[in-house]
Amino acid sequence: MNSKDRNHIVVVEAYEGFIEYLSDEPEERKSLQGLGLPVEEIAERLDCRITILCWDQWYHYEQKETWVPIPATRPVSQPDFSNPSEAFKSPMVRRVPIPTRDPDYCLPFDEKGLSPRSYGLIYDSGLLFFASYCLNKELQAFYNKDPFHVAILPMWGGVGYVTQMARATQVPDMIDVPFVVMVTDKSVNCQMANQEGLWTRHAIIRRQMEDVSLALADLALVFGPRGKEIAAEGRLPDASAPVCAPRFVDIALLEKVANASAQFTHSNNPVEFFLYEPQQAASGVLATLDAVTLLANNGVHLNRPVISAGPSMTFAPMKPREFTDYWSSRGAVRELVRERQWEWRKEYPRLDQVFPVRLYPSFFDHLPNIWAELARGSLVLLSPAAAEGLAPGEILPQEVLIQGDPSPEKVADCLKKIAGTDIKKLDQIRRELCSRVVEAHREKRRGLFIEETREALGRLLQSRPKPQDLSRIALMFFDRRVPLSVLAQEDRPPPLPKPRPGTRKGTLSVVVTCYEMGSMINEAVRSVWDAERQPDEVLLVDDGSHGGETLENIRELERYASKNNLPLKVIRQRNRGLSSARNAGLEAANGEFISFLDGDDIIEPQFYQIGLRILEKYPRLGGVAAWAFIFGAEIPDGFWNAHQPEFPFLFIEDSIIVPCLTRTELLRDLGGYDIRQRYNYEDWELGIRMLVSGWPIVTVPMHLLKYRVRRNSLYRSMTDVQNQVMRELLLNTHRETVSKFAVEIAMQLENQWKRHVCSHATSSIPAQNQNCDISFRKIFSKAIRRLLMRLSTNRKDASLV
Repeated sequence: MNSKDRNHIVVVEAYEGFIEYLSDEPEERKSLQGLGLPVEEIAERLDCRITILCWDQWYHYEQKETWVPIPATRPVSQPDFSNPSEAFKSPMVRRVPIPTRDPDYCLPFDEKGLSPRSYGLIYDSGLLFFASYCLNKELQAFYNKDPFHVAILPMWGGVGYVTQMARATQVPDMIDVPFVVMVTDKSVNCQMANQEGLWTRHAIIRRQMEDVSLALADLALVFGPRGKEIAAEGRLPDASAPVCAPRFVDIALLEKVANASAQFTHSNNPVEFFLYEPQQAASGVLATLDAVTLLANNGVHLNRPVISAGPSMTFAPMKPREFTDYWSSRGAVRELVRERQWEWRKEYPRLDQVFPVRLYPSFFDHLPNIWAELARGSLVLLSPAAAEGLAPGEILPQEVLIQGDPSPEKVADCLKKIAGTDIKKLDQIRRELCSRVVEAHREKRRGLFIEETREALGRLLQSRPKPQDLSRIALMFFDRRVPLSVLAQEDRPPPLPKPRPGTRKGTLSVVVTCYEMGSMINEAVRSVWDAERQPDEVLLVDDGSHGGETLENIRELERYASKNNLPLKVIRQRNRGLSSARNAGLEAANGEFISFLDGDDIIEPQFYQIGLRILEKYPRLGGVAAWAFIFGAEIPDGFWNAHQPEFPFLFIEDSIIVPCLTRTELLRDLGGYDIRQRYNYEDWELGIRMLVSGWPIVTVPMHLLKYRVRRNSLYRSMTDVQNQVMRELLLNTHRETVSKFAVEIAMQLENQWKRHVCSHATSSIPAQNQNCDISFRKIFSKAIRRLLMRLSTNRKDASLV
């Protein structure tokens, strides 16, 4: 069979560069390729081609173009990601790099650097959101060149988020193939252990990307019980059950493990505990350090120091200090070093004349190559995260397992037991562990898991499953602290208000508000008429304009509409403010659905068609929003790639653009716009009220609005005092819901305040490519300072950078 005639599966690797550092050891990184899946075995069983898309070329740019200046746990020295060893030899499997191409310029990073829009997106939403945005474009190009039938994406980092949301919302040029998500772990477990802060903007967006990616997947693959639990909690109750796949392990390495199971260790060798991991809390280094401290405080003295070796990392809470430097300065740790209970090293330790016990007390599953350590003759101590996928279907010796999360108390208890066990017994446990690991990967036992994986992927290749219910997935946005499975089981949908008598099904009203917009109102209304799905009714609410230019443009629109039989009704009223103008349009509207547009903005042709299709398919949804382009005076063009509106983050910033399409009667039932809210708070408050009332909103990952920033706009003319007054009104209006999320809201506000007071440390960017315009850097710096001084409100200005 010609290779092009075979089914084609694409596997996208997780982003694991400088900002997501796991290891630069060749064997470790080899085990990470292909998401740790046995892709060659899968390709053979399915008789299909598999293309692995990797981020190798991106890592070179992390300290230059794609740098993100936020507190994070990172290597002190630039890791060496060059010349990765290839794990695959099959002609049916190939591994190719994802191009480093700016989505705005459509040129490689090296040729022109990144566009102002791209810099703004990275600063605003994080590197992984930018990577997800770029990946969607590259997958579209790759699909057009070499179509594929299934895509396997990593949950870790959520880089498949944009592509999956594009499919879920059926935007043009979306990739309509089944998506599989490989579940290893959640980034929140790593962030918590590293004390990086859970309620920073980038962390919140990343968690949302991961969770939405998992929930939208047609199939979840896991490596063990930990992954199954994560998948079950993060998916709808009626979603397909996760499938347990075996991890890739080199046959030659497995033979070495088998040989190690037959070798005996000299009984006179003393036990040597050691870690060889990136020196960070998430790897379990801090838990082990605390465990040794507990033992010392309880009078337990180890015969040899516990060695902590591995690459130096920054310690996020004390940035820019190194992890080892910070903890070495603590009195208790200095005492442990003096008493030879603890030792810091850089390189992998020499283990001559000792019985080595390597510790893997990690808090997250990073696919460690434990087989290589077993092949060296070491015993291992494993957290549940580290043990995932090591020996599927086999019960490992209890002596090598930390029961539950690796707290200092549990690690100390394990160290004490191992240190007090006879070497012969420990060697027996080691050999038994090696035997069980080898047995788990023997052809017959491993074949069961391979066959289950083959069958699950084969079903997706044969027929496309029914997509996941987007409206039920959106339930997660009501409370991001609660698993989706729980929210879905407890969901009691509010009754859908019935349209007024005589309302024609599927009809759409668009309300355009205007106050002294001049010729801009002409652009706004004409953009509505140019929509692919033209509204059935266009209501232009003139909120007391007196300027000749504005009035003449409105008269011109009326003449043009009459001549060309276009929908337009002008409602004139005394100036009463934006909320009153919108409410006037709401009261007059006759359509089943309604959308609003400010008179200085421009709607893209596809928005109404996409939004209506989603709301008609998912009546449980309250509204549909989208991304926006930013343009205007004195600013570079930008874009607003808003995340999904969710609680509690929606109380910190607005993430819903004005034209949010909803049901007319639902908006009336909610009371319309609150006339007390001003300066763009009216949009913000209404979005909050919709979620509080049990109606989720989804954001389409496509730029469907051109949002104009004017020098004299309501938002830009607002003072800090006015902003404070409006925020207090907003929070007091929803005091009951705010109190429910009091701790999380306080943490997010504190993070914004910290960004403000530390703006001198976070607003700088590294030297850019020489082709990058100097003037942009000045604009970028000024825009960031303005953003940080605001501390609040509408995210529309957040992407001006």
